[in-house]
Amino acid sequence: MRILSFNWHTPYLSLLAKLSNHDFEIAPANLDLPMMKSWDIAMRPLPSNVTLVTKDEAEERIKIPGHYALVIAQNIKDIIFSEPFGGPKILVFHNKLSTEAELGKKPEIAASYREWALKITSHVHRVFISETKRGDWNMEGRIIMPGVDVSAYGGYTGEIRRVLRVGNNIKVRDLMTGYSIQEEALKDLPSVIMGLNPDIPGAHVSESWNDLKKAYRENRLFLNTTTPKWEDGYNLAMLEAMATGMPVVTLLGPTTPITDGVDGFVGSDAGELRGKIELLLNDEALARKLGEQGRKTVERMFPMDAFLEKWDAAIHNAVESGPEKSSSTFSVSGSVSRTSFPDVNPAGKKAILCYTSYPATAAAYIDRAFRKSHRVVTVGSKLTPYIINAWNLHNLKEEVKTHDIHTSELTVDINTVKDRLPDDADFFLWVDTGLGLAPENMDKLKIPIAAYFIDTHIHLDAHVEAARRFDIVFLAQRAYIPQFHKRGVKNVHWLPLACDSEIHGKRGLAKTHDVGFVGTLADKRRLTLLTRLAEKVEVKFDRLFLREMADHLERSRIVFNNAIKNDLNMRVFEAMCSGSLLLTDTADGLTDFFTDRRHLVIYDDDNFAELAVYYLKNEAEREKIAEAGRLEALREHTYERRVETLIDKLISFTG
Repeated sequence: MRILSFNWHTPYLSLLAKLSNHDFEIAPANLDLPMMKSWDIAMRPLPSNVTLVTKDEAEERIKIPGHYALVIAQNIKDIIFSEPFGGPKILVFHNKLSTEAELGKKPEIAASYREWALKITSHVHRVFISETKRGDWNMEGRIIMPGVDVSAYGGYTGEIRRVLRVGNNIKVRDLMTGYSIQEEALKDLPSVIMGLNPDIPGAHVSESWNDLKKAYRENRLFLNTTTPKWEDGYNLAMLEAMATGMPVVTLLGPTTPITDGVDGFVGSDAGELRGKIELLLNDEALARKLGEQGRKTVERMFPMDAFLEKWDAAIHNAVESGPEKSSSTFSVSGSVSRTSFPDVNPAGKKAILCYTSYPATAAAYIDRAFRKSHRVVTVGSKLTPYIINAWNLHNLKEEVKTHDIHTSELTVDINTVKDRLPDDADFFLWVDTGLGLAPENMDKLKIPIAAYFIDTHIHLDAHVEAARRFDIVFLAQRAYIPQFHKRGVKNVHWLPLACDSEIHGKRGLAKTHDVGFVGTLADKRRLTLLTRLAEKVEVKFDRLFLREMADHLERSRIVFNNAIKNDLNMRVFEAMCSGSLLLTDTADGLTDFFTDRRHLVIYDDDNFAELAVYYLKNEAEREKIAEAGRLEALREHTYERRVETLIDKLISFTG
């Protein structure tokens, strides 16, 4: 869709423009200053989906019905400018209200300004770039933190023994940038300032995006002094420095992403900052070590995928719901009615299931299984066009259902939905889909809260941290339970993946190919094995989902499976349920459930091709094993059985 926005901040707009499924027209910031431009190519190259327009052109085009689907304002001035536009608008809050009032030297007007802003934006969808910004404005709205694509940076050398500072008007905005603290900490130490700062001798604007990245790579360290009272403990320049692998020394504050001595240095005043700056200036090896850890931190805490997914959801929500009639979209005041459990299965448990709606996931299968014996209300977001493109889900033909309580955010904030949740639930279960994080503000729930983590073999650290917020935790991968225990998460149980007999079951289809495989080929070992296998037998690969996937598996004489990190994956159970012979490598827990050469065939990297050839030649033996595996999967390894286990554990937990 075509979106109008305004350039108060070229780097931030360049992040938005990564939403390649949208086209942006960018006008200059709504200020009567000749220096204001639609885009600053010295900061970022102009993206292919961005068209620059003048303020006059924007003023005319917002009056043309249908020309813009949406206006994204970066400032309340933009909202006033775009008043003739009758369509939906999003306002991004980049600064704290208290900071803006203090910088304007009128702190006493903050309360009245907030009331005025609340009225001005009553028809506007609000986005805050951090929790501290939303809290300071004391308004409802969604939070979308910055995203950093670490692959666009890197190459740190630190060869220039010098401190880098990046920012515009940092002396004028000393209140929030901490410029005076920088000057005290850096007295007589080598440093350079990049950005628009005409009042600072020697400061200069980067010549290009590559010039700025060169500065991140070559200078020894980055100094950040955003002050805790007036600003977050980071800014985009600091995150970019971290993404490059450049070590950061930063002022102590509650929202800094830096852990002192682990992925950077933190100081409480100019004296502490200076000591740590000198340490890095004199120890290049330490600078590299901390910088590399900082790169990992920014990748984990500010992922670009999450930024784009949240923005895509915000855009579609705004366009689908139109202009806000009031602030009720974000209201948690009780103005909306509670959702009731369906009048079925009166003897069953009443469960609130929270997950991102995606029909080919364990979460959707768990949902289906729960409904057969229990009462369910679901809450969460659903697949967006961006996710479908990014995850190559174009072959997913099943309709993506909308939850009973739909949220546009992939990560659910309980504060925004608690007045719509049923008040008589027995428990709350969040199921990991890889889309969105564990819900926020779960302490508002007065019932047991449980989590089911699926891909712990890929996201161990993140899952351990999230698990601390739940009463009871289930893991699809047993091998990691000891690590959860070691790190203080005690109430952890193994709940393996399974099959859904209605989706994955045998339908009596004819065999049409020798070996079938369904999945991704991103893993190097998997691709190597399949390539070697294809040299010996016919291999038919496809990326399919649900019933189409099951039919592909059933038409295969043999189904090939490969674990990524010794994980007992979904394909084990789905393939066996289809009635075809499963040829798989070993995985933790596999032989607890199935016997080699009785229910399935287990290979190693030396004999897998020979085993495939053998069982293709020996049909009777192959089919006998396949049928035994199918019956065992249906007997013990359906999602209905998993739900029974989950309920039993929850009952034991609650007494």
